[in-house]
Amino acid sequence: MTIMNFLKAYIEVKKAETLEHQQIQDLQLTRFRKLLRHVLQNSRFYRRYYHEHGISESDINDLTPQNLPVIDKQTVMENYDDVVCDPALKKEALERFIIESPDPATKYKRIYRVLHTSGSSGTVGLFVYGPRDWAIYQALGGRTSQCRINPFKRRKLAFIGATDGHYAGVTGVLEAPRVMFKVMVKSINSPLEEICQDMNRFQPNNLFGYASGVSFLAKEQIAGHINIAPDTIGCVGEPLTPAIRKIIEKAFDVNPMDLYGATETLTFSVECRSHHRLHYFDDWFSVQVVDGDLKCVRPGQPGKIIVTNLFNYTQPLIRYQMDDEIVLSDKPCQCGWPFPVIDKIAGRSEESLWFAKADGNREFIHPSMLGEFFVSGLERFQFVQTETDRLTMKAIIRDDKEEVISAIHERMAKILSRKELSDAVRFEIKLVDHIKNDPKTGKFRLIIPYTGR
Repeated sequence: MTIMNFLKAYIEVKKAETLEHQQIQDLQLTRFRKLLRHVLQNSRFYRRYYHEHGISESDINDLTPQNLPVIDKQTVMENYDDVVCDPALKKEALERFIIESPDPATKYKRIYRVLHTSGSSGTVGLFVYGPRDWAIYQALGGRTSQCRINPFKRRKLAFIGATDGHYAGVTGVLEAPRVMFKVMVKSINSPLEEICQDMNRFQPNNLFGYASGVSFLAKEQIAGHINIAPDTIGCVGEPLTPAIRKIIEKAFDVNPMDLYGATETLTFSVECRSHHRLHYFDDWFSVQVVDGDLKCVRPGQPGKIIVTNLFNYTQPLIRYQMDDEIVLSDKPCQCGWPFPVIDKIAGRSEESLWFAKADGNREFIHPSMLGEFFVSGLERFQFVQTETDRLTMKAIIRDDKEEVISAIHERMAKILSRKELSDAVRFEIKLVDHIKNDPKTGKFRLIIPYTGR
């Protein structure tokens, strides 16, 4: 990303903050139709898919997002080489790149940011962003920032989360301008003692990371194991619950901000400073909230998110069904921001897995380390903890099963070793053809902790 790309995108992003609601809706529709024209000209999948639904380029000026059929992660992954708008991007080559070049700062062909996730769905996904796409994401990040910038002194930015792969959070932090920030990233899977030592040594001004990770640090601060004084704290990747907010405020005397996004959307929404209500950016995202029949629900009612990312021209996601559920507010926020308000986000509540070590102490594996689990050929999975020392992965595998199983064991061995749990956890793989949803809730559970029963 050149500085000129960023500045151009940032000016565009900031301008929208002064618009009226109807002006933003008009801007959204203009961007939607421009994106639609692009995909019909450059994506074999969308051209074919929309033709099957009677949609052609001549219809664009009469279409809104609601006129188009829905897709999901499985559809995208099954048709990946045809979905992308650059024919040089191939799923097999991208998977190989992720495995051979795990450093999140590395770009594919020195151009593209490649991100991967399974999220809470257990279905592995690849998402690629080109230079222009990424510039807009970074500009939206500037919209959410509450950093106190001093042009004569670099600030220290610390991140705690998943760091050993091409994940959205760590990749975005590593892209922070070095003229303004000195950056340290810490893996949520590191031993707690190591995390505390490095935080004490670094003394961050800005602290960002998974809500549970920041919560761990807050508890360590209260216990006297660390002594840091960040003036800006942001929580991503998990719900910032009232309990977590309270303990962060107690430990650091800072009111944290809640940021909500996904690998498919990156910066999607953030709390306003005045009222701490979560606003989503409808200038760059078209959103519908739907029920099980894909019919829009009214504000105040929960539903699945159908989103169109209006800035990703490399791997377009149009009318893309996500796994999370949200509740849109029927009341505007008094802060003055023109962007709609999200009252509640459901999902993203996977639990950490705790294991007993040989010395009698307990250690955890954060759900992000399992949600971001990537092995080429692994299509879908679920982790089930059956004892305090036993973990099973239910796995749906394509291609060479023996090779994929070996790669899964190798990947898990690294996770367990990092947490000093190699001798404390018995890990096994169970090959299945289908993974059922929870019979009580009807929803998929990526992680099922041991209940002791």
